Amino acid sequence: MKIYQGTNIGGYFSQVEKITEDHINNFITEKDIQQIKDWNFNIIRLPVDHIFFTKEDNPTEFREDRLKHLDRVLKWAKEFNITIILDLHKCPGHSFDSSERQFNDIWDSESKNRDNYLKIWDMLSSRYQNYDNIMYEILNEPVAPTNQLWFDLVEETIKSIRKNDKEHYIVVESNLWGDSPNFEMKKFDDEKIFYSFHYYQPLFITHQLAPWTKFYKLKLYQELTDYPGNINVSPEFFEKIEKAEPIYANFFKHGVNRFWDKNALEEMLKPVIEFKNKYNVPMLCGEFGVFIGAEVQTRTNWLNDLISLFKKHDISYTYWTYKNMDFGIIDYTEQYAENPNYSKDERLDCNTLKDLQSGFL
Repeated sequence: MKIYQGTNIGGYFSQVEKITEDHINNFITEKDIQQIKDWNFNIIRLPVDHIFFTKEDNPTEFREDRLKHLDRVLKWAKEFNITIILDLHKCPGHSFDSSERQFNDIWDSESKNRDNYLKIWDMLSSRYQNYDNIMYEILNEPVAPTNQLWFDLVEETIKSIRKNDKEHYIVVESNLWGDSPNFEMKKFDDEKIFYSFHYYQPLFITHQLAPWTKFYKLKLYQELTDYPGNINVSPEFFEKIEKAEPIYANFFKHGVNRFWDKNALEEMLKPVIEFKNKYNVPMLCGEFGVFIGAEVQTRTNWLNDLISLFKKHDISYTYWTYKNMDFGIIDYTEQYAENPNYSKDERLDCNTLKDLQSGFL
């Protein structure tokens, strides 16, 4: 099985506060795809929110003017021999975002949103069945009440796609945001599946000082944290996190009151590695990264160790993310104009790029 190394292009067709023609035409251009190729990456994960290409009042009425922009990116990628993972980042009836999850009803087999979601994949797989450089990631960071509810939806989605396209790989992420130590997965009866997870362990390192995190907003943990290094919190931390959002506490149960180094990172990969080896299936880490608020050495130490583990265990990866979005390999925002992770002229995080490239050197 081919091993892929690449990056996400977040903030392009997903998680955009206001979608404008200027943003669509200028945030990413063909030169960006060429840059990614010049870095020797061979895959791009392209997150797309359904609202980008659906009518506001009807999620199964599709906007051809917007879909043509997806076609364009696929065309650019093909010119540079890059595979695109078409990632449905948000869909009718599901969001990974804690502020929106109360509206998730996709797990109800009778819900209209579930039907709308399946119709989206019927459309996308029909439209792109003849493109030779695409994979379908059916849902980003599922947050189902039980694993079985997610597995049931996966089975339905596979059937919807395979009616149109029996050749392309389908990417299936594990439940609960794809969190690696909580990885629990079913082996599906389809040989063209990439099994996927996300790696942000421990959040106290990867999301340190990130203002949107619960632990920062609640002032439970606002410390600059070194890696390698110790992470210690009080018992009150868990009490307050579980009270604020019980399911969110899953992110922390493996990560506190211990020393974090490469061995600890590998321990958090154990469920992923065991599944991969048991079934001899391809595995993808669809997202990983360290918030730009971290110190330069912490960011590069963590990334270098994780990439070496991906290389050791033959795990494909797509870094979060290519541009801006608080994690970017490059960043042109004024907010981080003086951030020491970026070179002054190119606004490039040379250390992160070098760490990512080390996976295939």
